[in-house]
Amino acid sequence: MAEKLTVSLNTVKTHIRNILSKLRVNSRREAAKLAQRKGLL
Repeated sequence: MAEKLTVSLNTVKTHIRNILSKLRVNSRREAAKLAQRKGLL
């Protein structure tokens, strides 16, 4: 993902960590489950 966006891997990790925090979940899996429950997936 970082290569496609031409940003560093650390930048991607930081954004993912911030998104998970805002969603109040601990993992990408939990975020996906939340999105599915909300009808976003």
